[in-house]
Amino acid sequence: MEEKVRQLECLTQFSALINSTLDPELVREKALEATCALIGCETASLYLVDRKTGELYWETALGDAGRQLKNTVRLPINDRSIAGYVAMSGESLIINDVQNDPRHFKKASTQSSFRTYTMLCAPLKARDSVIGVLQALNKLPSVPRRQSMHDWADFFESDLRLLESLGHQVAIAIENSRLYTDLKQSFYGTVEALSEAVEKKDRYTGGHTQRVVYYSMCIARHMNLSTEEMERIRLAALMHDIGKIGIEDRILKKQNPLDGDERSIMQKHPELGYDIMSRVEGLRDVVAGMRYHHERWDGGGYPSGLAGVEIPLVARIIAVADAFDAMVSNRPYRKGHPASKAYEEITGNAGTQFDPVVVDAFTIAFTAGEFIQSDITD
Repeated sequence: MEEKVRQLECLTQFSALINSTLDPELVREKALEATCALIGCETASLYLVDRKTGELYWETALGDAGRQLKNTVRLPINDRSIAGYVAMSGESLIINDVQNDPRHFKKASTQSSFRTYTMLCAPLKARDSVIGVLQALNKLPSVPRRQSMHDWADFFESDLRLLESLGHQVAIAIENSRLYTDLKQSFYGTVEALSEAVEKKDRYTGGHTQRVVYYSMCIARHMNLSTEEMERIRLAALMHDIGKIGIEDRILKKQNPLDGDERSIMQKHPELGYDIMSRVEGLRDVVAGMRYHHERWDGGGYPSGLAGVEIPLVARIIAVADAFDAMVSNRPYRKGHPASKAYEEITGNAGTQFDPVVVDAFTIAFTAGEFIQSDITD
């Protein structure tokens, strides 16, 4: 009874975890940990179906030996390997003498120096399709013994039912994370297309967006921000000038400096971008970074005259990256400044135009050579 309770708790904990994240790496790692804890085996491994080639590829396994095989083992989906057969047939297998099974793929053992003696193998199914194979390897005996070929315990049907139950949850979690990744990539593609459309309106700003993304990420890395914050900064930098799509060509393409009225119109682009992108749910911090990247630390910027930490951190970072690229880039009415002069201008305006903490991170990145333009792909 205690063992059943423990197994139920393990399944419940794993279910709660995968329902709280869309991180594919975390899902896969926790799936393997849950397999070992639930089944009582030495290790576990995961194959996934390559959606382009239709092959199985070794995604990961617990332990250093298994991780060495990542992206090195690929199997056709047929009956010549155990995992291939399970993926082809959609049937689960119990094999308690793996070394003598003609389908055993010995290359994995050779490359990793890990020997498999007993195995459970279950297909991962999502929307009526097999998307991978989950394996539990080498059943641990209830009483520890010297590990040899005959010392591993046999797997039973009850173990297989547990693996299938876990596999059902793993398949759903992997499919959800894939769908999320596909959706995110599609969204990024749309944003990049909009950014490119803006840049094509003005040949003098070609590559500006990608450089601002690059510079912003350089600064952010030296501020020790989280992965989630870095992702928001990257997206906001990619979107920062999208509002220029609503600015007249005669202003964007003007060969001379803008006059007062034209400058006022140009200064509307952050709000125009906000109007476009604020309708997308879940982007509050991102659109705030885009909207306020022309604010100043001393409150003298636009569109809202925010000051200090009232300005979102994302915007404060993009402000420095954007200003640097604007200064070193050529314009119809002037040549770009040397990077050293742009550096002096930014550091000299720390505490007035720019957040001093952001400028400190910029300084570290610049002195490390990360702002050399030849290193950036437009």
